[in-house]
Amino acid sequence: MNITSQPIQACLEAWLHCENLLQALAQQSKSFSERTQQVVEECAQVCLSTGHAVKNELASRHQLALLCVGLCEECAEICERYSSHLFKQCALACRQCSASITSIASAAV
Repeated sequence: MNITSQPIQACLEAWLHCENLLQALAQQSKSFSERTQQVVEECAQVCLSTGHAVKNELASRHQLALLCVGLCEECAEICERYSSHLFKQCALACRQCSASITSIASAAV
């Protein structure tokens, strides 16, 4: 399989937007559900790990990509419920990440 930098970049973009959102949530007085914060945090961690695995062509990259697709879709669905610009950016980045690594994830099944 020819692995380009586009899936790696998409994973890093999703990670960055998730982390930016988490930082903003931590600084706000408004409280968000624990589930929202948990999914965004898990998504950030898995996106970063997946980008690393794809970049280094690790054997686990297909399974991580499959997990990443699922978490990115869940994170995007949650973020789309909110009107904040940071939530919208996070949702878009997660959808783009999911779309860009689907072909890598499909090798896991």
